[in-house]
Amino acid sequence: MRYRGRLRVAGLLLPGVWAAAGGCVTPGGSPARFGGSDVITFEEVRETSANDAHQVVQLLRPRWLRPRSAPSLTNAGGGYARIYVDNVPLDGGTRALSTVPVGDIREIRYISPADATTRFGTGHAGGVIMVLTRTGG
Repeated sequence: MRYRGRLRVAGLLLPGVWAAAGGCVTPGGSPARFGGSDVITFEEVRETSANDAHQVVQLLRPRWLRPRSAPSLTNAGGGYARIYVDNVPLDGGTRALSTVPVGDIREIRYISPADATTRFGTGHAGGVIMVLTRTGG
């Protein structure tokens, strides 16, 4: 009997919690008033306590840092996103983001594997994390 009461209370509370939590967030985890799931805007960066681009992405779009596929013979790096800063590729995997100070960031954008391959050529099975700086591109 007590169990049914708890379920009833949970059933009444969960929709309100779900609406409050999900109503203002996009699928990528960003506030809807900002850039959406594939863009981190300057305003979003400013609202974090991050010190570098890696921390910004880890806080706001952690899924960008996860591999899209396992390593293979044709894709030795696995499905991790490649890092570009102002259209220049960086070595070092996603950790290369830590070389970009938060004060330099204008925008960070995730480019899908298909779009990255069209734009940059093969070898982008995990897509691209593109950092645009305030002084560069």
